[in-house]
Amino acid sequence: MIGVTIWGLTFGGAATLLQTALADAAGDGADVALSMNVVAWNSAIAGGGLLGGSLLDIWGAASLPWAVTALAATGFLIAWKARSHGFRSGHRLGHGNGK
Repeated sequence: MIGVTIWGLTFGGAATLLQTALADAAGDGADVALSMNVVAWNSAIAGGGLLGGSLLDIWGAASLPWAVTALAATGFLIAWKARSHGFRSGHRLGHGNGK
């Protein structure tokens, strides 16, 4: 129960934050970008099942921690590289900056 509570508190708002960052970064193309976000999430779910099943079939359960480590490192690298585009500092609507 404690683990589920911590997971909910730390990850519960991630989808909203990611969609907001994506809409901010996309500007006028926000509708298309948010549609592609849905495609990316669903593709990641399907791809995760395919990759996990393949790893289990070929190398067994011992391969899963290594795959998760590689995927997590890739995710952190992408987030680190994209932090200035999606999560700009300051007010997101430009209020209060002299405009």
